[in-house]
Amino acid sequence: MIRSPFSHASHLLRGIIALSILSFVFGLVFRSQLASSVSAQQSIETATAVAISDTPEAVATPTDTFLKLAGSVGQAARAQKLIDFKLENDPDSSPRYYAIVDFDQPSTSKRFYVFDTVEKKVNSYYVAHGRGSEGSKDDGIPEVFSNLNGSNSSSLGIYRTLNEYKGHHGRSLRLEGLEPTNSNALSRAVVMHPADYVSETFIGRTGRLGRSQGCFAVEKSVANTLTDQLKDGAYIIASKN
Repeated sequence: MIRSPFSHASHLLRGIIALSILSFVFGLVFRSQLASSVSAQQSIETATAVAISDTPEAVATPTDTFLKLAGSVGQAARAQKLIDFKLENDPDSSPRYYAIVDFDQPSTSKRFYVFDTVEKKVNSYYVAHGRGSEGSKDDGIPEVFSNLNGSNSSSLGIYRTLNEYKGHHGRSLRLEGLEPTNSNALSRAVVMHPADYVSETFIGRTGRLGRSQGCFAVEKSVANTLTDQLKDGAYIIASKN
């Protein structure tokens, strides 16, 4: 049986329509899958970004802050020695303030460094040494150190501050010597106290600070501040290379 040209064309048209419908359906399915894939990838990226943003930055500890501040004023080695000692002997305490006395410097220098680990700053002050520690050059740099009663000398080593008290010089701060080189600090009454002979006026008149009997004598104008900051558990290291 011979089909007419019209019948043949109708059959071809139906095929084209069916193919178009199939193409349209496959297109919808493909676009749906692609959209789902993109949405899933965006969700993963968003979750990752949130996870990263929620990760807290490393917070500097008081020890880290002290060591960084000490390095900024050339006292890194002394600070590290002090921290090593504290971590070994008193690991649970976390004092806000630390102090370093650099006896390599003359008394005309502000060689008493006080470090505030909360405010993240360091201040320096004048401090006298004992008359028994003065060297033969009389240049304000101590050369002799002793832990003996009656020596009138400064003692090197690590100290821990105790309570304040009202003494002959006013508000003063008791110190406990923690090493063999300064273990007699309490019995010798080696303390931190204000003194008239610690000032720029005295330096201008004599070329140096006056001397103590081994105490850490400081300026009257800053004595109250230092007592308030350092009392009850701060660490001090007095050192000379």
